[in-house]
Amino acid sequence: MILDQVAAQGRKRGLVVLAGAGLSAGEPSALPSWKALNKCILESLRSRLEAVLGGRANRLNDFNAEAAALLDEDRFPPEYQAQVIEEMCGDRYFRALQSLDVDVSNAGHELLAALAGCNAIKAIVTTNFDKLIEKALDQRGVDYDVAFDDYGFKRICELSDEPGRLQVIKIHGCVSDHRSMIDTLKQRQRGTARHLQACLDALGPSHWLYLGFSAADLESNKDYLGLVHRARNSLGGTYVSRPPKKDLKKGALLLMDAHGDRGSVQHLDIANYLGGLCKVLGAPTRKRVHAGNGSGFAEFTPKLREWAESLSGAAAGLCLAAIYEAVGNGEASVRVLDRLVRKELYDERETPDFRALQLHYGRLGAVWGRFTAVPDLYGAASNASVETVQSLLRIQRSELGFAASTWLPILWLWMNKGGEAMTLAEYLMNGLINGNWENSTPRTKEEIADAWIAASQVFLIDDGEMSPSVLAGTVELALKEAKEAGDVVRVSRIAALYLVGLGRTTEDVPGLMEDYSAEFDQAKRVGDGFSLGMRSLALGRWYVGPGGLALAAASSGSAVARKALEHLQTAISFFERQGMDPWILYSEIQMTKALGDLHEFKAAETLFDERINPLLQRFPILGAHAQEAAWQLQRMLGRDDAVEYLDLAVQAAALSSLAGKYQMLQRELSASRQA
Repeated sequence: MILDQVAAQGRKRGLVVLAGAGLSAGEPSALPSWKALNKCILESLRSRLEAVLGGRANRLNDFNAEAAALLDEDRFPPEYQAQVIEEMCGDRYFRALQSLDVDVSNAGHELLAALAGCNAIKAIVTTNFDKLIEKALDQRGVDYDVAFDDYGFKRICELSDEPGRLQVIKIHGCVSDHRSMIDTLKQRQRGTARHLQACLDALGPSHWLYLGFSAADLESNKDYLGLVHRARNSLGGTYVSRPPKKDLKKGALLLMDAHGDRGSVQHLDIANYLGGLCKVLGAPTRKRVHAGNGSGFAEFTPKLREWAESLSGAAAGLCLAAIYEAVGNGEASVRVLDRLVRKELYDERETPDFRALQLHYGRLGAVWGRFTAVPDLYGAASNASVETVQSLLRIQRSELGFAASTWLPILWLWMNKGGEAMTLAEYLMNGLINGNWENSTPRTKEEIADAWIAASQVFLIDDGEMSPSVLAGTVELALKEAKEAGDVVRVSRIAALYLVGLGRTTEDVPGLMEDYSAEFDQAKRVGDGFSLGMRSLALGRWYVGPGGLALAAASSGSAVARKALEHLQTAISFFERQGMDPWILYSEIQMTKALGDLHEFKAAETLFDERINPLLQRFPILGAHAQEAAWQLQRMLGRDDAVEYLDLAVQAAALSSLAGKYQMLQRELSASRQA
């Protein structure tokens, strides 16, 4: 009966087909699904890098297996993998997608063309990059107009009144022009081509037939293409889900809920469903004939391999390192970059790709802190410690100059040069406010967002009276840049750092966190360890600060302290995976305050002896924070000499040139001595 209802709409030319990757996954086309495609790209990059490294590859199989498993588990979205690769190698990424340009169609394509041939379909809307639908229509002799970019969408809108002409609307672009392709999370967040919505609006109320469409785009953007709105105003919808019967995923459920009682789900193979619909409509079918031999996948594989081989060793390494960082394994990422920068790629050292390699090696190794002040066997700075710093300094006068200088404030911070760090941080904040950085110019909105991300960390460590107001006064400017770039990761990082900065105020940080729930949901969806770690740190710091003290006065102090410990331990787990050693130390210093609130003074002492004091050898910039925490513990114990620790904190702030922290501690010291 349901098939008859769909056929009735077909007789009125009232069907709109939305075809996804599942249509081209059928044999013999056998093109990879979205996740499978990303795993193929991941493996092609690994193979390319292994060829560069020869027998010197180290654990690439393990790192790739982790990323592939997260793809399978929906904990590493394909569009986010696409984003991080595109960030590393530019539009060369989309050349990889052109590997999908194969000649082998399947029964689904040809039965769809049969329905179009009997005038049952008003339009075919597809997310697929391949041209197999067009090939099947050509073989059937069906007249159609195809659009895959803004110019084409505008042209189709102008032709929409022509009766009987099929429209093929390729909403994510086409293999025939790599510049037309839409595949990254940023692209989806920025929105669609200007004329695409009008093109879809012109279709009017129709019965939507979803074939091989996962609707995963709706998971990151519920308003994507207005599909849910169109479903609510449609004549109906049929979602064909391949057997065996399974629960629909989040995006598909959202779509079919919008159709309400006018929607149905059919658990059938696409070709079987279309064959049945052709039979009811009397659409002539014929034995499938396709151009080419073998399978589409057999054509796709060597093309993708050829793409990977066209990448420089630096570009392949950058892409893989970016993926490892994106799945939360910053340690793996920086290890790959370390090998490539220090021990390989000698013939690429004057290339833009190698300079990009140096930028991210410096960022992860020195700025994130994994290789900062790590001693070698003789106690001197290790080669990795030296090289991560030099990598950033060497590229300051290159096309990456602004990007490199953006991270220098944190570099100086971890090298215990607080004054130099603050000078640069203020310069970056003023540039954000004025839109003028004088000596260098950011190339992208992402670089502007990174400027705030870097500068804010200096204000968090210097932690003067003005720090919270500086962050509050600039955070919206930074968020605007990141949002306009479509960068959900940078948006969530900015939000998290801002909330960390409110930790020593009485602001309701848990309440404010709700205002950014959408941003943190995105961070959780893509698994960004930096923003999730900073989010937990923000809560932990607030619970051991004035906000937590006020809460403890009205409830159980021990419960508040335990919440602080829980959040701080979560933060540390993220920072460990990301290789963010100084932020591990900072979190552990905050933990001593929570342990003091629980009267677990022995545990706090052990934490100081076994973890905090050794790490302070590498990051003396945090000495003032550590001594301040020690003063608070001694004061809890009622020690008469507690103020001596506060004096040590003041001295540490002075030695590290943390002017804001020094002034605040000095006022506290004066007040304590007077008391």
